[in-house]
Amino acid sequence: MNTSCVIKLGGSLLELPDLPERLGNFLADFSRPRPVLLCGGGSIVEQIRAWDRAYAIGEEPSHWIAVRALTITALVTERILPGVEHVETIEALQVAWHRGRVPLLDPYRFLLDIDECSHDPLPRRWRVTSDSIGARMAVTLGAPELILLKSITPTEGLSFEEAAVQGIVDPHFPQVAQTIPRVVIVNLRENAPREVALRTTGTPV
Repeated sequence: MNTSCVIKLGGSLLELPDLPERLGNFLADFSRPRPVLLCGGGSIVEQIRAWDRAYAIGEEPSHWIAVRALTITALVTERILPGVEHVETIEALQVAWHRGRVPLLDPYRFLLDIDECSHDPLPRRWRVTSDSIGARMAVTLGAPELILLKSITPTEGLSFEEAAVQGIVDPHFPQVAQTIPRVVIVNLRENAPREVALRTTGTPV
């Protein structure tokens, strides 16, 4: 699949009243062709975490419930942002691009149809969030770049591992993202968002 990058929209950004304008401006200024969008879960997933703690649902069942919740946030994002189209299969990406739209790939279907059939599926645990799902999408699609839209600006030159320790990405992210050529974080809450690149272990700053 010929995509230039995967863009993961952090769930915390769904709380922004002006998210449609901010994300719309970011995508309008985006120069890379054929991007793929993924939406995080934000407060919906945090509520599922709370239910798991209260009722001992279990990590794996809770993981799948949380991933289904990502479909809800994807559908909301599709409704509030013109030019974004929710799609359920990799084959549908090309159709969306042909229409001049940014495809928002459904994470539940991606994990169920593709990742579950792989030789090394992602762990179905709380340590795996939409950060790692976005990284796995990028690897699967052969994307040379992963962009994480977040509510934080990391220090320049952070490694994947350092970002995980600081809670900027999830604990499993360094393992799944290690073959992606370029990973950047963009704080979409900033008035002038800028790209801050992360580095793999051993890569010079």
